[in-house]
Amino acid sequence: MLKTTGVEKSFGGRKVLREISLELEEGHIFGLLGTNGAGKSTLLRMISGILRADSGEIILDGQRVYENPAAKEKICYLSDDPTFLHAATIREMGAFQRAWYPSHDPARLEELCDRFNLPMDEKVSGFSKGTQKRVQVCLALARRPEVLLCDETFDGLDPVMREAFRRTVSEETWDRNMTTVLAGHNQQEMEDICDQVGFLHEGRLLTVGDMDTVVSGIFRVQFAAGEPVPEEEIRKLHPLKALRQGRLCVLTIRGNQEEVLAQIRKMEPEFCEVLPLSLEEVFILEMEEQGYAN
Repeated sequence: MLKTTGVEKSFGGRKVLREISLELEEGHIFGLLGTNGAGKSTLLRMISGILRADSGEIILDGQRVYENPAAKEKICYLSDDPTFLHAATIREMGAFQRAWYPSHDPARLEELCDRFNLPMDEKVSGFSKGTQKRVQVCLALARRPEVLLCDETFDGLDPVMREAFRRTVSEETWDRNMTTVLAGHNQQEMEDICDQVGFLHEGRLLTVGDMDTVVSGIFRVQFAAGEPVPEEEIRKLHPLKALRQGRLCVLTIRGNQEEVLAQIRKMEPEFCEVLPLSLEEVFILEMEEQGYAN
């Protein structure tokens, strides 16, 4: 298990992360969504052992990560800007990686490069940015890490390759019981493959939980009563947003669906239905509550 407890980080007196506490289990994909400058990349670098926490601790399988080669060897961090040795081919990058990480599997690298049509004996510097990202992921999976940290890793890939790599990472996570973290802005992508999610804003984790729980915690309900519903009855439901068009009410509510529906049924509506929200809609509502972009 990967665990962060009360982790904080500042740069030049500016607090970047505040009391970050997470428990990430094996065999799960965790989606870390955040606004620009929320601290996503900083958190991943700290988990990987690149940066030291000002306070708190980061533990992997009972061992502290920072300045601990045995723990860091199990973690693979993919930055949003992949870098490679100058003029190196994929095969040469694999040999270099194997010198530092004994878990590197050359046969696995060849298998992945063949699957994703990557020429192992051509210089990586001559590839497009999207192709370099494909190389980056293949090298990472060939290491067979226990923890894979992806910082906007799939950005820049065309839709076909994006889907292929998402599927490969998902299979690797479940088959090898790996812990995977995807950080970025693509809510649809995370909703498709993540089973856990967290919202990071201004260095704080606002929401953390299973995907189904987070998405179902805020919902939209629309109903129409025989007579216009008094405003005070609407306020009792504590909506985050309310839209009224004659007898039709459309409310966005945080809470227990059954309890809300029970209150609405007391108004004897002609019809009532619950409309599920996407992860993106939930994220936007959470950020609006924090005053972001207002």
